[in-house]
Amino acid sequence: MRALIAGAVILIVAGTVALGYEGSIVFQGGHGAKALGMGGAFTALADDAMTALWNPAGLSFVESEVWLGGATSKLFGMVPFQYLAGGYSFGEFAVGFAWSNAVAGSQYTASLYAGSISLKLGDLGAIGASVKFYSETIAGSTETGVGFDLGILVPVTPEIAVGVVAKDVGGTAIGNGTVSSVYGAGFGLRLLDGTLVVAADVSLDGDLKPLNLGAGVELVVIDNLSLRAGITAPEIAFSDLSWRVGAGFAISGLHLDAAYVLGNGLGSSVVISATFMFQQLFAPRSPEIEPTR
Repeated sequence: MRALIAGAVILIVAGTVALGYEGSIVFQGGHGAKALGMGGAFTALADDAMTALWNPAGLSFVESEVWLGGATSKLFGMVPFQYLAGGYSFGEFAVGFAWSNAVAGSQYTASLYAGSISLKLGDLGAIGASVKFYSETIAGSTETGVGFDLGILVPVTPEIAVGVVAKDVGGTAIGNGTVSSVYGAGFGLRLLDGTLVVAADVSLDGDLKPLNLGAGVELVVIDNLSLRAGITAPEIAFSDLSWRVGAGFAISGLHLDAAYVLGNGLGSSVVISATFMFQQLFAPRSPEIEPTR
């Protein structure tokens, strides 16, 4: 029994490395095929249903007043990892709610419940914050904790954006353990009228030591179809470099994404995610122009 429990926990922790997760709990690294398909370089690009896990300030940049989305994957094809979220914008404010869950066998379960808010500061960008409730169960024993994230996202120009995020500010106590703080910074560069996106992120631990480097590109090959590729280097050690590829398809307000994450010896994972932009999905059709007679 002890071996089973240890194996399950090790599997979850190993997953933090395989998917580019930087912290001591799987949720710190985010989720979603769009972000992971670009190597986790999403701090400055966060604009879909996964934004609460990457940078809460990104809530102000989701292109719909009302949205709903989620993601699913099986780490190494064995460990279910689910995510659901929704949000609403009103005036300069945007709010979001998220739930996520990861399971390893019958002995380990981790859940996250998060509420986020973002304030848009005109053309200067946005600031955001999240309150997170963690629940972690190992062999029937459950521990809980409450953590906080803070984020900033600034569109420096229409082509360049920078983002900064602090996850689990001050550390989050769960039982006798602590989820360490993680600090991240990234940039996004949109070229060729947005058909080419280049992004990079770096994350640091509470002592400002490097945890992870991620970089990725997105190319819109035809209308509504994007291809992505990315890399991650844990502790910025390029000898441990891992690759991932992905694609995205959008029609009206429905955005579908998929990513294939190579596990660098730990097994590979397929991630599927979707975001429903209701403002776009149910937008009235433009009136047809009557032909001139």
